[in-house]
Amino acid sequence: MYKKMINIFGWIILLSIIFYGYWSVHLQNEEKIAQGTPVEVSFLELKEDADCILIQQGEINVLIDTGEKQDAQKIVNYLQKKNVSCIEYLILTHPDLDHIGGAMDVIDNFKVKNIIQSYYPKGNRQLEKLNEKIKIQGIPVIYPTLTRRFSIGEMNVLVYPPLEKYYTKDNNYSLVTLIKHGKVNMLFAGDAEKKRLEEMMLINWQNIDLYKIPHHGRASINSERFIRILNPAYAVVTSKNADEIIKETCKDINTQVFYTGSGDKVFYSNGDVLNFGHILSK
Repeated sequence: MYKKMINIFGWIILLSIIFYGYWSVHLQNEEKIAQGTPVEVSFLELKEDADCILIQQGEINVLIDTGEKQDAQKIVNYLQKKNVSCIEYLILTHPDLDHIGGAMDVIDNFKVKNIIQSYYPKGNRQLEKLNEKIKIQGIPVIYPTLTRRFSIGEMNVLVYPPLEKYYTKDNNYSLVTLIKHGKVNMLFAGDAEKKRLEEMMLINWQNIDLYKIPHHGRASINSERFIRILNPAYAVVTSKNADEIIKETCKDINTQVFYTGSGDKVFYSNGDVLNFGHILSK
C-alpha cells in the first residue's frame, strides 16, 4: 500500500511538471505576440543572386537562408533595423554559398534558438566550418527526414525535406517551407530544380498566395507546370530578372512578379489577405 501511494504521488509530480512546462512555453509564446498581429515577410535585396528572407510576427522571427558572405553586413543591419534580437528558427535550405554565406555572421550577432538544415552527404568546407561553429555554440540542429510541422506565434510551418539521399545537382537538396497564417499560404522553394519540383508536385497544393520562385528565376523543365499548379497571387524572384518561360507563365495566370534585384520586397499578411507594401487591418 505504501509503495502504491509513492507511485501515485510520483505520477502526480511528473504530470505536474509536464503541464507546467507546457504552460510556461505556451505563456512565453503568448507574451511575445498579441492576437491578430500581422505577419511581415521581407525578401532582401542582396549584391548578387542570393536568398535571405525574414518572416516576422511581433517579436517572433524565422529566417530562411543568409545570402553570400558579402551580404552579411546588409543582413545584420536589416535584422537590427527590424528589432530582431532572437531568431526562433534559422532555415538553411541547402549548403550553396549564396544561401549559407552569411550564416556565421547571423549566429554571431543574434541568438539563434534552432537551425533546420537539409541532409547533405557531400563534402563542403563552408558547411563544415559553419557546423563547427553551430556545435561550439550549442545550437540544436534539425535534419528533417519527414515533413516537419511546428507552430510559432499564429503561424503553422511545414518543412518538406528531399525524398532521396543523393542528387547529382546540389540544388535538389533544397528544403521547401510552407508557412500558413490563417487563410494565407506562403511557399518558399529554395533552389529546387527538376527532380525536386517533381517531388513537390506529389503534394496537393491549395491556395498559395506567395511563391518564392526557386533558383533565382532560372527555369527547369518542371518550372512552368509547378507555377500553374500553385497559381499564386504573388511570386518573388531573388534576382534582377527571370527566364522568359517563368515570366510568360506568371503573366498568363495573372501572378504578379517582384524582383529583389530592384530593392527589398516586403509583404504583409493579416491572416485573411496578403498584401504587398503596406499593412492591412484585420
